[in-house]
Amino acid sequence: MSILYRNGAGRLRSRPVLGYAVAVLLALTCLHLPTTGAADDLGAAPGFTLETPSGEKVTLSSVLKRGPVILDFWATWCGPCRKALPRLQELYEAHEDDGLTVIAISIDEPRNRPKIGATVRSLGLTFPVLLDGDKEVARLYRVDSVPTTFLISQEGRVTAYHRGYREGDEKLLAREIAALLADEDVRP
Repeated sequence: MSILYRNGAGRLRSRPVLGYAVAVLLALTCLHLPTTGAADDLGAAPGFTLETPSGEKVTLSSVLKRGPVILDFWATWCGPCRKALPRLQELYEAHEDDGLTVIAISIDEPRNRPKIGATVRSLGLTFPVLLDGDKEVARLYRVDSVPTTFLISQEGRVTAYHRGYREGDEKLLAREIAALLADEDVRP
């Protein structure tokens, strides 16, 4: 396969592109990052302090005192986020008495702040929603797309993460939560 182009003198030239295309595809394959990860320990969860829409400051360390945390980065303009958040609400309701907390971190810019409250109300969310308009916490967690969800043990270790959302993803997250809660129940 070749492309035709005119050189500086106006002559028609041909250049093979198949080799270039293969090289680019191979490079992209090597750069592909997984969309889901689960392990006993993916590293320490970076600490942070963020505000709720009402101005209350919340730290990760204070929430972890209660138990494990699902940390979900989202935005009001994100369609998959609007599908995932109600599933996180269901998981929160199912495991709140077990000490699980869900925190939704909005990466919406400050000008979109009014949309955050409206979205939270329309989706019936009762877990904490925090604001990261400058995306500093998202950078700490290396979030490059939304939704991105992290499961964090009470000890502050990331045990699973999920990038994106498709129907049914909440079933895998539910299994990961159950395993984490069972593991934490047997620790001294």
